Amino acid sequence: MKKSRAPDLTQEVLQQVLDTLDGWTGKLTWDLLLEAVHRLTGHWYSRFTFADYPEIANAFSFRKESLRGAVPRTRGEPKDERLRAALKQIERLQARADRLQVENDLLVEQFVTWAINAERKGVTLDMLNATLPKPERDHSKGVK
Repeated sequence: MKKSRAPDLTQEVLQQVLDTLDGWTGKLTWDLLLEAVHRLTGHWYSRFTFADYPEIANAFSFRKESLRGAVPRTRGEPKDERLRAALKQIERLQARADRLQVENDLLVEQFVTWAINAERKGVTLDMLNATLPKPERDHSKGVK
């Protein structure tokens, strides 16, 4: 089967990859993730493409770590389909919340680094919090 070049990663596809990782159960490898994304999108992306996106790389690492520490269920699955679906949704949402917390922690760490570096360069808090200038509008539009 020929793997043609996939289109650029859109925000929609990026979110599909993250949602797929959030709901992932069982063994997780880059190849398995790429196959799952191919089934969703119809496109073959490379591991290197995904690794270029910190959100995906971090989510992959976090999910893989989470799955390693996952406690196997000792009780059987509930018989009620709605209850099974609700439990799966809870697991998926918990995985998403955990991933977002890790992302947030990384962003806070990045912010602290930037703040310290800015302070060292003499950039004040007032300078950082200054409102951005409004973009200049092209006044030639509509003028003949």
